Amino acid sequence: MRQPEFIIEIAADSVAQLRRVDLERIFHNCSDEELQPTARWIAQNRMDLATKVEQELDFQLDERRGA
Repeated sequence: MRQPEFIIEIAADSVAQLRRVDLERIFHNCSDEELQPTARWIAQNRMDLATKVEQELDFQLDERRGA
C-alpha cells in the first residue's frame, strides 16, 4: 500500500498545495485499500478541506459499490 504523501503527488507537491478540485483525481487513483487512509490523512492535515474530503470519499465509496 502506498503512503498518502506519495499518492497526492499526482496532484500537488505537498498536502499544503492541494486544492479542492484535486481530491477527485487523488481518490480515483487510490486502491480500495488506500482510499480511506488517504482521505483521513488529508482531512487531518488540511482541516480546511475536511468537509470536501468527506463528500468526495462518500462519492467514491458509492461509485465503487456500484450505487
